[in-house]
Amino acid sequence: MEQCALAYFVDSVCGRGEFLAFKHADYYIVAQSFRGFCGYAKVHRLRPQFGVLGSISCFAKASIKVISPECMSIFSRNIVKEYSVTWVVIFAALLMVVFVTQLVRYLGYAANGSVPFGSVFLLLTLGSFKNLPILFSLSVILAVTISLSRWYRDSEMVVWASSGKALSAWVLPTLWFVMPIAMLVAVLSLFLAPWAEQRLEIEKQALEVNDDISTVSPGIFLESKDGSTVFFVDSLDLGVQGLNGVFIFNREANGISITSANRGRQEESAQGASYLVVEDGYRYTEFDQSQDFDVTKFATYGIRMDKNPVKKPYVHLSGRSTASLIDEASPHAFSELVWRIGLPLSAILLGLTSIPISFVNNRGGRSYSVAVGVLIFLLYKNVLGIVQTQVYQSTWSLWMGLTLPHLITFIIFAVLLLQRLGVFRRFLVARRQG
Repeated sequence: MEQCALAYFVDSVCGRGEFLAFKHADYYIVAQSFRGFCGYAKVHRLRPQFGVLGSISCFAKASIKVISPECMSIFSRNIVKEYSVTWVVIFAALLMVVFVTQLVRYLGYAANGSVPFGSVFLLLTLGSFKNLPILFSLSVILAVTISLSRWYRDSEMVVWASSGKALSAWVLPTLWFVMPIAMLVAVLSLFLAPWAEQRLEIEKQALEVNDDISTVSPGIFLESKDGSTVFFVDSLDLGVQGLNGVFIFNREANGISITSANRGRQEESAQGASYLVVEDGYRYTEFDQSQDFDVTKFATYGIRMDKNPVKKPYVHLSGRSTASLIDEASPHAFSELVWRIGLPLSAILLGLTSIPISFVNNRGGRSYSVAVGVLIFLLYKNVLGIVQTQVYQSTWSLWMGLTLPHLITFIIFAVLLLQRLGVFRRFLVARRQG
């Protein structure tokens, strides 16, 4: 009775005689027509009634969408839009996790005096910036997997399959979505991320050898990096960014000196040298060669803080520019190029591999496809790391490192896609019948 009512409802909306058959999948009714049109309706039952008119009221909330061959570009736009919205949300969440994690770590360093509070934001920005290529790749595979898994759960994949769209039809829209992100990953990994890594290394090495009085906390003794100086501040004057009640103990080559001042502040000279300037105090010096004390009263006294300026800091391979790596043409440089070039390629291949692994059985688990996607991402990155080590040790050539892992991943994607399309099953059935 309900099927007759639905037939009457569809015929009254779309024209009698247009539809050939109905296919039921959960709460979706898919209709195919003689003239090449197709449509689907999502049905919400209100209450069971009898009779033709009563059965029609059961489908009062039904929405029927008719799709014509001329409008099949809606298919691609719909997929890319779904991917994009999901990707933005996932990327923002991942970036927030990385940002908060590094913020907590650097605030811990600042609390114990290892990092000045003024440098926390710079280190945090550079650290987050160098991780962007990895976050882009992970967010791509999660966006595609979550989007397609939701379509499977809501039976929308059944709708598109009944409209003549095989799973292979998702490859081209997925590429349209992934390619701009892959190009952005290429720019980041080849140019911007190495610059951020270089700046981060320079800042860290400068903080390791130079002292910064801004890291001191009131009532706590702060020891310099080389252990020769101890600072103590009674209180902070936040209004003028100054210090009150400054005490400095310094062990020098010819003796020991103690400096006590009422006020102090940190300044930077025109040449870029950092000084701690104290005012209205005394300096007591004891010489090792004699028992004499030297007492000096001063109105202003400056102590240089950057005792060991980093003239030429050491930069790791990850912080060197891509042009310098190409010019060097050594196994060490080639290993870093394998990683940088592999990141955008992995973003493309991970996005494609997400298509066949996104299948969700409504009677089974709903999140296993996401877990499989994350495992594939971790496995892919570990394989890239292993390949990078092989190139670094001159075991593999540059071209082998650039092609072999990505070619294997593409083969895995092709095999999974063919298996999901049922090509292997049809081949085995045809072979048995033959």
